[in-house]
Amino acid sequence: MKNISPHVNIYKFPITAISSIATRITGLSLTGIYVGSGIVCFFDKKDYFKNQYDKLSYINKKIINYSIIGPSVYHSLGGFRHIIWDKYPEIFLKNNSVKKSSFLIFSLTVPLTYFFEKLI
Repeated sequence: MKNISPHVNIYKFPITAISSIATRITGLSLTGIYVGSGIVCFFDKKDYFKNQYDKLSYINKKIINYSIIGPSVYHSLGGFRHIIWDKYPEIFLKNNSVKKSSFLIFSLTVPLTYFFEKLI
């Protein structure tokens, strides 16, 4: 196996790259969740999966809810950020602004996920 180039181990992975990758991963996972759910709902005429969900324990319901709401919130915030970047690139597409917005998205995801889960 070939060794990894030394520059990969030397430099710290920037928060902007992490937030960009996380936006793509959440988009991909949400696509799978929503397409899969749509297929299940199409074929589930007797509400089998809804009944199974209703039988789950409180903690298992929370895990399912958070695993859907968290990526939805993060991906939506990333989408709003891109809308702002598209509208005002000369103001917000600077290294410092992008870094701050990445931290903001990560820090807003947790409380907003908690807030939206409480609405269910």
